[in-house]
Amino acid sequence: MVEVRGLRKAYHRKIALDGIDLTVARGETVAVMGPSGCGKSTLIRCLNRLTEPDEGKVTIGGVEVTALDEASLLLLRRRIGFVFQHSNLIKRLSALDNVSMGLRLYGMERREAEERAKAALFRVGLGHKIHDLPEEMSGGEKQRVGIARALALEPELMLWDEPTASLDPILVGEVLEVMEDLVADGRTTMIVVTHELSFACRAADRVVLLDHGRIVEEGAPGTVFTTPRSSIGEKYKNLLKHQLKMNMI
Repeated sequence: MVEVRGLRKAYHRKIALDGIDLTVARGETVAVMGPSGCGKSTLIRCLNRLTEPDEGKVTIGGVEVTALDEASLLLLRRRIGFVFQHSNLIKRLSALDNVSMGLRLYGMERREAEERAKAALFRVGLGHKIHDLPEEMSGGEKQRVGIARALALEPELMLWDEPTASLDPILVGEVLEVMEDLVADGRTTMIVVTHELSFACRAADRVVLLDHGRIVEEGAPGTVFTTPRSSIGEKYKNLLKHQLKMNMI
């Protein structure tokens, strides 16, 4: 489904990605983890060229993304959902209009766009909020509208860039619950940049650990977090032990 070969990106003299090779199978959920500044968000944004890589090749569904012209890239993005750290909703529009607007910009008739938007909002548990404005929603609800906006495209691939990073810890759970439901549904390939260790353990098929722009370890969560081969993996193992100990208190 997704193939990345030799991906490199630098910002001036700072290397963000240093030769990333990654393959993600159709229907797989991959959690990309690592310390802040290791290149996680740059990687996820390079996949659909929200950030332009300096070198390397990205292929999605057999299409070489890094070789597309602007018009072809825009068409491909219709098949890819992207959930940002912030919901980025338009304040004057209702939840329904925020979700349906993108579909209408792609040329879909208003009625069909609204029906698809309603279905996506019900899917993330916001069927009762379709006419609410962003100011009438909690942070978790706004982020779920952002998820619905991506789901309304009926994407083959969902990319998540730390979707809970901007949320109060109390609100994180409701977003993770929606994400885990989507994983269980199994219809969409998902690559998730996250710091949420619990989500990676419960929902990911595979964990990819980055450090200084390189993949330092990957494998099933049960392997990486119990018998790590990298120093980053060892830190996650210790963090998981601490979290389990705290849950027992």
